[in-house]
Amino acid sequence: MSTDDYGQGVSIASLADAPNAEVLAKNIANGVAQRSVMRFASASARGATLTGTSAPVDGMATWLQDVDRLEVYDGSGWVTPQPSLTSTTSGLTAASGFSLQDFFGFRQGRSVTIDVFLTRTGSNIVATGGNIADTVCCTLPSGWRPTHDTITSCFDTGIVHGGWVVGTDGLCTLRTASEDIGNATNLRLHVGFLITT
Repeated sequence: MSTDDYGQGVSIASLADAPNAEVLAKNIANGVAQRSVMRFASASARGATLTGTSAPVDGMATWLQDVDRLEVYDGSGWVTPQPSLTSTTSGLTAASGFSLQDFFGFRQGRSVTIDVFLTRTGSNIVATGGNIADTVCCTLPSGWRPTHDTITSCFDTGIVHGGWVVGTDGLCTLRTASEDIGNATNLRLHVGFLITT
């Protein structure tokens, strides 16, 4: 017997082989099945099926119907593949009265983490009774914004601490502060959130 043209080891009967439709069909079915995403009712059903000559091999993929999860065999066990990590350092716009020092965005699957480092270049933002007037400090780039709701987090200047929010429009707004935010004050903003799309 020969094998498929894609180097996947699927046995193909040749004209020199004795005619046997059952062996031909089974070789093709077995070769294709173990290289496709196999569906099982549960992990225990998969374990009961993939034994002996049908034991799992590196790269084999299965879908578990009871938990709606894709798993891949890595040679020693079944693992859930991780989505690739993407990042950006561009596209953030500092608002008037702020200067951008640094920006990092990281996204893996639906999880997003944003780190922003700004410097206040405008006049003092005065805290009255532990609050400042809502002050937009920057706008996140498209694709790096919450998709479902406004996200609340905290900022730190090294001296002043406060709260800020990120809207679905990407606007980052300082909301509260423990004291005034003066000119030349550095602000570090960090937030993590899940996106829905």
